[in-house]
Amino acid sequence: MPARMPRLPALRPLIAAAALVLGLGALATSRIATAADTQDYPAASLSAPSDPTALIARGKYLVTAADCMPCHTGPGHAPFSGGLIMQTPFGGLSSPNITPDKATGIGNWTDAQFYNALHYGTSPGRDFLVFPKFLYPAMPYTSYTKLSYPDVMAIKAYLDSLAPVQAPRLPSSLSFPFNQRPVLLGWRILFFRSGPMQMNPAWDEHMKNGAYLTEALGHCGECHTPRNIMEAMIQSKAYAGAPIDNLFAPNISSDKAFGVGGWSQADLVAYLHDDGNIVKGSPYGAMGDMTDHSTSLIPVSDDQDIATYLQTATKPQIILPAPAIPDASASIARGQTLYAANCAGCHGNTGGGMGPNFVPNLAGNDSVTAQLPYNPIGAMLGGLDSWADNGPKMPAFGAQFTDQQIADVTNYIRTAWGNKSNADATPAEVMKLRGVGGLPPAASLAADKLGCPRVSSSGGADTVADPGNGLLNIYAGATAATVPNRTRELISAVKASNSSISNADLTNTLVAAYCPMLAQTPGMSLAAKRNALQGFIAAAQPLIAAP
Repeated sequence: MPARMPRLPALRPLIAAAALVLGLGALATSRIATAADTQDYPAASLSAPSDPTALIARGKYLVTAADCMPCHTGPGHAPFSGGLIMQTPFGGLSSPNITPDKATGIGNWTDAQFYNALHYGTSPGRDFLVFPKFLYPAMPYTSYTKLSYPDVMAIKAYLDSLAPVQAPRLPSSLSFPFNQRPVLLGWRILFFRSGPMQMNPAWDEHMKNGAYLTEALGHCGECHTPRNIMEAMIQSKAYAGAPIDNLFAPNISSDKAFGVGGWSQADLVAYLHDDGNIVKGSPYGAMGDMTDHSTSLIPVSDDQDIATYLQTATKPQIILPAPAIPDASASIARGQTLYAANCAGCHGNTGGGMGPNFVPNLAGNDSVTAQLPYNPIGAMLGGLDSWADNGPKMPAFGAQFTDQQIADVTNYIRTAWGNKSNADATPAEVMKLRGVGGLPPAASLAADKLGCPRVSSSGGADTVADPGNGLLNIYAGATAATVPNRTRELISAVKASNSSISNADLTNTLVAAYCPMLAQTPGMSLAAKRNALQGFIAAAQPLIAAP
């Protein structure tokens, strides 16, 4: 006979124990704001505009500064309607719809529920009757907790003003036990504290604003701070730099040799607001997304405040690069030959680039000389979009160059022209990054604007795994009549090589193949292309489900 479920009295000790653990966890991870906290916010964040139009405008500014849209807009999805699959060390996590749709978005959320999401990292509802629905820290509530209550309400007012979009959340593929939200309680007790940052009372409003934008809204530490084995930020190394996909978010602390403390403020502001310059290079990868959708769209005075805070108020972090490899001289010599034949035509014989607004410099570029050699490796593996809209695109050398050749070029440019780094790249490191890299869109800037997925050899953060054999080119030259059959062929080929692939991952693979071709279609507006991509996704579902 099947085992009988225990009666409620038998469950009471378990419920009581769970409630006790929950209460202790709440005490460990939260605190009540006090009147003294006003010194820990800029004045503009302490009161919400009374005029509804002004409140929405404030919310739009905050959402832009927080860079919310890119993470909450997946391929083919309307802005803020979710659908992006973020690859974490624990599996794939889909971003939710945050439009005011009542069925699939946040249209039924109360002010308190929305505040709890940003401030405490919980969403409405309960898990197993007693546990709050903890948010995964891929949502940077660990930084957003520093936002003031009036600003959180302004953000909600702006999101509530958007057109509701019906977009059910895509399934996630987190592995057990990480797909059980209650396990996050232990992580929260160890690593999460709610409440504002502790600002220096002597700071003026510009410094407070810079700190608020950097620590809370911009959540810069989420990418630029190293993480421990449990993916929590190591606060003692704040802004020291950290790997991200097959790139490296550099040291942006105030250290004058290894961070941005030695930059001129004009160069740092240009990097944040104007897509960089020929002195310090240009943002790309995840930082390119940040500048495109956030820091270039806020007032330049805000970027000046961010620069002041990073350059003068953050703890200097001195993180030395790894020692040079044993055969450094030979590797550098081989790299110099390869550079002259393949790279100097655009980047110049002296690494000066082609400026302004065409090809960034490599000489004096802190991204090139960062602690780990990931950035030049990642750029060569997958290429980069053009610096300017009509400029040349950085080609991918991943298929053309061997692991040794990419390591050699990397070692050359990290040590040439006065660049003060070490020749520390190895073929083994290149091979490792081939498998985890977040490579840029396969097509062009048009594909990026449409939100086409990025592709890597075996999947990485925010990327789709390349099925190989040129399958992602299957839609080249396709017509409306031939698309369904090509979709069936692609589904069959992917399933043959990966019989356990989830429907969500298979859908992402189809989109990765179809989206760049659609992006290049002439005579279609961006809105029409998005609608066509949604139609393609819908039409593909019965083909995916077919035996």
